[in-house]
Amino acid sequence: MKRPRPQAEDFTVGWISALHVELTAAREMLDEEYEGSDDTTQYTLGRIGNHNVVISCLPAGQLGTNSAAAVATEMRLKFPALQIGLMVGIGGGVPSPGADIRLGDVVISQPQGNYGGVVQYDFGKATSGGLCTRTGFLNAPPAVLLTAVSKLRSNISAGRSSIQDYLASVAPLEFDRRNAGPDTLFRSSYDHIGGETCDRCHKDMIVTRVSRHSEDIVIHYGTVASGNQVMRDGSTRDKLSGELGGVLCFEMEAAGLMNSFPCLVIRGICDYADSHKNKKWQPFAAAAAAACAKEILSIVPACCRSNNSSAEASQPIATSYTEPSQSNGLNDARYRRSTGAFNQGMEATENVSALSMRPILTAAQRESYLHSLRFDQIDARHATIRTAHAKTCRWLLTQSEYQDWLDPNKLSDHHGFLWIKGKPATGKSTIMKFACADAKKGKADTFIMSFFFNARGEEIEKSSLGMYRSLLFQLLSQLPDLQDVFDFARPSVSNNSDFYVWDIETTKNIFEHAIKGIGQRRVTCFIDALDECDEDQVREMVSFFEQLGQLAVSSQSRFHVCFSSRHYPHITIDKSIQLILEGQEGHQQDIANYLHSELKIGRSRLAEEIKAGVLERASGIFLWVVLVVQMLRKEYDRGRLHGLKKRLDEIPNGLHELFKDILTRDGQNIEELILCLQCILYSKRPLKREELYFAVLAGAEPEALTAWNPEETTIHDMERFILSSSKGLAEMTKAKDQTVQFIHESVRDFLKEHGLDDLRSDLKSNFPGFSHDRLRQCCQNYMKNDVSTQLPLPISLPAANSEDAADLRRLASEKFPFLEYAVRNTLYHADAAHGLGILQDEFVEDFNLQRWITLDNLFERFQVRRHTPTASLLYILAEKNLPNLISIELKRRASRSD
Repeated sequence: MKRPRPQAEDFTVGWISALHVELTAAREMLDEEYEGSDDTTQYTLGRIGNHNVVISCLPAGQLGTNSAAAVATEMRLKFPALQIGLMVGIGGGVPSPGADIRLGDVVISQPQGNYGGVVQYDFGKATSGGLCTRTGFLNAPPAVLLTAVSKLRSNISAGRSSIQDYLASVAPLEFDRRNAGPDTLFRSSYDHIGGETCDRCHKDMIVTRVSRHSEDIVIHYGTVASGNQVMRDGSTRDKLSGELGGVLCFEMEAAGLMNSFPCLVIRGICDYADSHKNKKWQPFAAAAAAACAKEILSIVPACCRSNNSSAEASQPIATSYTEPSQSNGLNDARYRRSTGAFNQGMEATENVSALSMRPILTAAQRESYLHSLRFDQIDARHATIRTAHAKTCRWLLTQSEYQDWLDPNKLSDHHGFLWIKGKPATGKSTIMKFACADAKKGKADTFIMSFFFNARGEEIEKSSLGMYRSLLFQLLSQLPDLQDVFDFARPSVSNNSDFYVWDIETTKNIFEHAIKGIGQRRVTCFIDALDECDEDQVREMVSFFEQLGQLAVSSQSRFHVCFSSRHYPHITIDKSIQLILEGQEGHQQDIANYLHSELKIGRSRLAEEIKAGVLERASGIFLWVVLVVQMLRKEYDRGRLHGLKKRLDEIPNGLHELFKDILTRDGQNIEELILCLQCILYSKRPLKREELYFAVLAGAEPEALTAWNPEETTIHDMERFILSSSKGLAEMTKAKDQTVQFIHESVRDFLKEHGLDDLRSDLKSNFPGFSHDRLRQCCQNYMKNDVSTQLPLPISLPAANSEDAADLRRLASEKFPFLEYAVRNTLYHADAAHGLGILQDEFVEDFNLQRWITLDNLFERFQVRRHTPTASLLYILAEKNLPNLISIELKRRASRSD
C-alpha cells in the first residue's frame, strides 16, 4: 500500500540507474514505495530501512557520462539534502589472473593504485606515439560509504550478509539466475562469429576455469573504468586494464558523476566487455547489484549526516563538487579523507605501511620533488611588503619578550613560540619582514624560513597548504641532507603524469619528519598575517605547530616560530610569549621617526605643530600615517604651506573614514573608480595589470575596445591608469606575473563592510550582487571584440596540444589580454550575481553559446577537454557546477516544451 511521500528535504539517498532493467531491480529492493507528486514523476521515491531513497533512470537511449551528469544535476536541485550517492547497474567484467570475475558477480568501486575507485579511460591528453595520458583525478567515494564497504566485507566473511535473502525476494521471474544461461568466457583475442548467441563461436576458444562450489554472489573491490562508448573488444579491454593498473569492469556513467555527485559505484557483471555480448545476464546482474546496494544502506546509519564527525559526510552532495582538473593522484586531500575511513576499517594485515614500501630515491628524484613544492607566488607577498624605514623596527630586537623567545634556556617556558599581535595596519608585516631579515644575519647553524599570508592573492597564498609547501621548500633547500624525507612520503600521481599534486596531509607529514631531523641546528619560522588565512585552517595549523613545539622541547631541538596577526580571531596556545604592539614605546617611536623623515615640510613652528598633530591622531596605525604624509606632501609641493593645517584638520581619524575621504574627495572618474574597485574585489582570481586595464575599459567604454597596441598604450600608461582609477588604493605585486591588489587588507575590509554606497546610492543594498553582474557585463563586452583582424581563427582549430594551437593562444593573450579571463569566467560571474539576487534569465536566454565554445576551445590546452559544437548549455553549466544558471536553463527548457 503506497502512502504519501515525505518532503524533498527528507530524502538523503540518491540512486541512479542507466537502464530500465536496472530501475526495475532497484524498485524491487525498496521496503516501501511512496506516491509521487506532479513535479517528481521522473523519480521513484521510497524507503530502504530508515533511509528515504530517490531513484532516477537515464532517459531511454541516452547513456554515457554526460547524460549521467545531467540526471545527477537535476536530482541534486530537486532533492537538496542528498547525503549518499549510489550508481547501481550492470557492467562488463575484466577477468584476469588477479581477479576471477564471473557473470553475476558484483564489482564495487574502491580506491586502489593511482585512482579513487573510478577512472575515465577516454579522458586524457595525447602524447607522442599516439598514447593517451589520463589527466585529472575523479573523486573517491565518500568516507561514510567506504566505511560501509569495509563493514560489508566483514559481514560476508562472518556469514552475516543478507544479500542472498534480498536477491531471493525479487519477484519478477526474469531476474532469476536460472534464466541467465551459461557463463562462457572466450579468449580475449577471439572475436564473436556473428548472431545473437555464441552458438557459432568455436568451443576450443573458451577459457577453462575452475568451477565454483557455490552460486552465492562474489563481490570484487577496486577500480571501475568509465567512458562514453561500450567496450566490445577483449584485446582492447585487457590493454586498457593493463595501462590503468588493473580494472575490474567497464561501464559508461560513473565518470560523469564522481566529481559532482560523489557516490559508490556498484556493478553487476552481465558480460565480459568483449564482442561476445548478450543481454541474458542483464536482469540477474542488475538484481545482484541492487541487492548489494541495499546491503550497503543497511550498514550506513540513517543519522549519518548529523552524527558523523566527518565534514564530508555532513555536507549535501551538491557541495562536494570539484573539477577533474583541480585534483590529481592518491595524495589529493579529498582522496585521503575518503580512503582514511576505508583504511581504518580494513584488517591489520591489509594495513601495510606505505613508508616501509618506498624505494630509496636518487638525488635527481629528490630534487624533482623538492622543486615541485614551489609555486609562482611563493615569494610574492614578502617581496611586496615595503622594507622597514631605516630608523624603524630596531626596538624589537631589545624587547624582553623577543629576547626571551630566543633564549634557549627558556624554551620550556614558551615551547619556542612568539606571537606578535596588533590592530589592522599597525605595521606588523613590516616588523616581521625586518625580524626575518635580521635573523638571517645570525650564526651559521641558524636556518630561517618565512611565509606571509596574503588574502588579496591567489588561493594558495592564503591557505595553510601554501604555507607548508613554502616552508618545506625553504627548509629542504637550506638543509639538503633532510631531503631523504621524500624516501618515506611524497606525492603520488597517475602514470606518465608530468606534474605532482601536493595535499595538506602529505605536506604536513613530510614537514614533521624534516623538523624531527634538524638535530641541534636552529630552525626559525616567521609566519605573518594569520588572520588572512581561513580561521579553521589557522586553528588546525597552530595545533600542529604546538605538537612540533612539544616534540622539539622533548628532543631538545631548537625550533622557534614567530606568528603575527590581528587580535581577532583569538586562538589559544598553551605555551607562548605574546607581544602586543599597542602601547609599545618603540612602535610609537617608529611612527615618529618615519613621520619626521618622510614629511619634509621644514622645521618651522607650524611644521612641528602639524607633525605633532599627525602623531596625536595616528592611534598607532602606521598605514594611516603613511597615507596622511602623502596627502600633506602633495599639498606642500603645491606651495601651500599655509594650507597644511587646514588640510590636516579635514583628514578624518581612523582608516575606514580615511578611505572614504580618499574615494569621495575629488568626485572625478567615479564610474572608472567603482569598476576598478569591483574588479579587484570580486574577480575570481587576481587580475594582471593588462587584464584589469581592459576589464575597466570593457565596462566603462566598450565602444573603444580594440586589440592592444603596446606602442600606443604602454605598461607604464596602464599602471598610471590603475593608480589613478583606484585613487592610490591599489598597487602592483612584485611577483613574476604582476597582479593588482589593494595596498592593504584593511582596504578590502572597508569595501566589504561599507561597499561604495557613498559613491553611488544604488550600490547600497546589494554591492556584491551588482559587482558580479558588472563583471559579467565586462566579460561579455570584451568577448564581443572582433578578434578576426588580429587572430586568424581557422574553421577547425588545430589540436590543442600542437605548436599551432600554442601560437594562437599566445597571440590571443598578447592582442586581447582580458579575453581568456572573460571566456573562462563570464558564466561564473553570472551565476554568482543570480545567486545574490541579480537575475540572469535574460543573459542565459541571449547567451551566444557557439562563440563561447569557439573561444573556450581556443584557450583549452587539452584536446579531450574541448567542447564539441553541439555541446548543450546545460551540459557546460553542469560541468562548471553553476547551480543558479542550471536552474534558469532547466526552467527555460521546460517552458519551451510546454
